[in-house]
Amino acid sequence: MLFKTLKNLKPYLSKPTYSLHFTASISSLKVILRKDCKLDEAIESSEQWRLCARVVKEFLNEPGQAIPFHYLEKRRERLRLNFFVKTFIDRDPSLFEIYLDRIKPKTEPVLFVRPLNRLNEFLEFEKEVYSNHETLIVAKLLMMSKYKAISADKLIHVKREFGFPNNFMIDLVPKYPNYFRLGGSLGEGKSFNELVDWNPQFAKSVIEKRAEEE
Repeated sequence: MLFKTLKNLKPYLSKPTYSLHFTASISSLKVILRKDCKLDEAIESSEQWRLCARVVKEFLNEPGQAIPFHYLEKRRERLRLNFFVKTFIDRDPSLFEIYLDRIKPKTEPVLFVRPLNRLNEFLEFEKEVYSNHETLIVAKLLMMSKYKAISADKLIHVKREFGFPNNFMIDLVPKYPNYFRLGGSLGEGKSFNELVDWNPQFAKSVIEKRAEEE
C-alpha cells in the first residue's frame, strides 16, 4: 500500500512546487498529546520533595536547628517558597512545630520553628541508608561510565541527588581503596574518581538478584 501511494505521488514530487506543498502538508500534521497522570503525579511529588528538602537543609545549617518564624518568612524568596511559612507547616504538621522562645535573654518571646522528633528520626535513618549504600552507588556509577572514571567535579555536582555527604571525596574515596581511587591532579576539572576493581555483584540488577534467589 505504501509503495503504491509513493508511485502515485511520483509525478507530483518531481515538480518543485508540488514538492514544497507536500512537505508543508506533512509539517502541519498535528500530534495529539495524551496526559500521563502517573507521570504528572511523580513530577509533582518530586517538586514537593525538593521544596521540603530545601527547607529542612535550612534548619540543619542553623545552630540548635531552630529559626525564628519571622526570619523564615524573610527567607521565602531564597528558598523558593511560593506560599506563607504557616501554610507550608500546616500542609504536613508531622514535620515541624511552632513554639515560643526568646532570641536573646530578657527579650520578649517570639514564634520559632523547629523540626519535630519524627523528622529528626527520619533524617538519621536516611543518613544510615545512604551511608550503607554510598560505596555501591559510587562503584556502580563508575562501572556504568565509558572509561570507568568520572570527573570529581561532576560527582560533587550531583552529591545531593545521590545522598553523598559534603566531604565524601575526602572521606569516602580513601576509605575504600579496593573499589575506587582519586586520580589526576589538583585543580578544578583536573581530578577524577576511577574504578579500581570490577565487582560482579555490583553489576547485577535487582531483577537478576531476585531471579537468583528464586
